[in-house]
Amino acid sequence: MTSDPASPIDTAPVSPTPATNSSKFRFKSKDLSPSESCRKSHSSSSHRHHHRHHHRSKRRRSPSPQPSLSPNTAFRESLFDALADDEGAAFWEGVYGQPIHTYSPYVPGSNSDGANGKLEKMDDEEYVAYVRSKMWEKSHAFIVEERKRREESRKSKKRKEEEEDIFAKGVEDALRRGDERRRRGKWKACWEDYGKAWENQELETDKRLRERRLWPVESRRWEDVGKEEVERFYKNAPQPTVTGQHPDLGVILKLERVKWHPDKIQQRFGSRGIDETTMKTVTAVFQVIDRMWSMTRGG
Repeated sequence: MTSDPASPIDTAPVSPTPATNSSKFRFKSKDLSPSESCRKSHSSSSHRHHHRHHHRSKRRRSPSPQPSLSPNTAFRESLFDALADDEGAAFWEGVYGQPIHTYSPYVPGSNSDGANGKLEKMDDEEYVAYVRSKMWEKSHAFIVEERKRREESRKSKKRKEEEEDIFAKGVEDALRRGDERRRRGKWKACWEDYGKAWENQELETDKRLRERRLWPVESRRWEDVGKEEVERFYKNAPQPTVTGQHPDLGVILKLERVKWHPDKIQQRFGSRGIDETTMKTVTAVFQVIDRMWSMTRGG
């Protein structure tokens, strides 16, 4: 059986279906709306701006500052760096304006072992302080000189004041010795007159006892007799000398005690009349002498 020839419909070629409007709208639906596109653009721009700002912040950030050294520590480090080599010495000389590596580390004038000539060496802290002081002196030479000048002036003024004080003290001592010499001379003359009056008392038969200059006081008058005056008279008795010219006070008081005993006075002057008031004065003189004599004996 033979097949029938194909009909025109079956054999006609099929042409491609043209794109419909719905397919075009579906393609456009994948794009963003204007408002969404604007938000997207703004978000992307903000991200890029933040990214760039982040990188700039990293580039601008500086390292954390290191803690600074104290002036003492800094100078110590620079000193030992200068001592290490010539390059360091030259560098720090330029910084300080003078060499800092030329000072000896030994104590000036020290000698701990005189036989071997060994010098005492400073420790690090002492050496640093020593170098700083010498540098200061060199940098402030005029201040150092002015201090020396003032110190010399102060010492000179002090020496002058001391010399003036010594001179003034010498003058005072001389005046005091002169006063003492005159005082001793006065009392020496007083005691000499007292002794002569007693030696010559037998010649004054016409005077009563109270009228005579026999009383042991400076004026040797009865009216001036009193405890203090009698004590002062005997305390200024002639001092004993090396040659034994004058006895000591104990011997003098012993003799005077006998002389001024009331009974002895009555025996010696009673015939010429002694009134009661005069005898009371005699008794008072004897009591002062007796007490002073007992004190010289340790009583």
